[in-house]
Amino acid sequence: MIYSKNLQSYITPTIEKTVFDVSSYRKITKYMVKDGKIPVGRVSLSDLPNGVYVEFIENFNPHLYKNFGYVADQIEVEHCLNRNLKEFDIISKASLNSHALHFLRGKRFVENSINEIVKNIIESTPWGQKFQTAFLSSVDMFMPKEMVQKYLGIIKALPLLKNVK
Repeated sequence: MIYSKNLQSYITPTIEKTVFDVSSYRKITKYMVKDGKIPVGRVSLSDLPNGVYVEFIENFNPHLYKNFGYVADQIEVEHCLNRNLKEFDIISKASLNSHALHFLRGKRFVENSINEIVKNIIESTPWGQKFQTAFLSSVDMFMPKEMVQKYLGIIKALPLLKNVK
């Protein structure tokens, strides 16, 4: 669910799916997330044999909606389930100043020292200021199994992709 700042409540988004065959072995799936007809954001995923690579997530209206990262993470897990994968990996890259936001949601960096750097930045950044992590450049990260398990519970109660074809 997405939190609407205007309504001051959580809403269930509508989601549209588009699949692109990039080559004979690679598909990219884009999920457009909407509040009715208003675009909220999008998630772009590349299928891997054992999971998914997150190409990008984008919140179009951060001034109107929050928690889009959590919606994107749930879509990533549901996408793997819809492919009938039992065990899967969700990998991505953090870039620009997104490192801390991904870390706070539960994703972790492949290179463990980056986790410590980001944790220190989060702890030392004054309340209300943006986390400055752009100097880390583009860094590989993954969704830990515990985070996948959390989303599996959420999906049982409130799946986002059940009516998406």
